[in-house]
Amino acid sequence: MGVIEIEVDPLPCRWCERLIQQRSWWRLKRYCNRWHRLKHWLAKLADFLLS
Repeated sequence: MGVIEIEVDPLPCRWCERLIQQRSWWRLKRYCNRWHRLKHWLAKLADFLLS
């Protein structure tokens, strides 16, 4: 049995817009590191609380 290879285009980080190479097609990386994920989450929380 052969291995199915699927090419996935790099996606930009949601915080800094840097392109991130994707390792798998079923679980896409949205942030380049955990601090950018935390910053984005805190910004969304602050926006929710202030609105």
